[in-house]
Amino acid sequence: MGSHYALHCPNCNYTNPQCCGGTESGMAVTLSTVHCSACAELYDVPVAEHGFNYKEVPIRCPKNKRHGVVLWKDPGPCPKCGTLLTHEGLSALWDQRWSQ
Repeated sequence: MGSHYALHCPNCNYTNPQCCGGTESGMAVTLSTVHCSACAELYDVPVAEHGFNYKEVPIRCPKNKRHGVVLWKDPGPCPKCGTLLTHEGLSALWDQRWSQ
């Protein structure tokens, strides 16, 4: 079962209400948090699908596959201003098949 956390920037008020903040695995998928500098956003993206056949998935921005992304881990910088994000606590537990 994976976890999502709420993150907040005390400087620019950026918020992300559901972010795993690293890598989390459920029964069907593994998600990792990435920073897309073009979008100035954090996204949880699938990196592997589980089941009868394990399959790695290319890591890319969910909004535009041409955007470059880097893995991001909590605690880490705000994607908008670079200030360290604060961890606001658990926001969700998940364990489902991921779809984009």
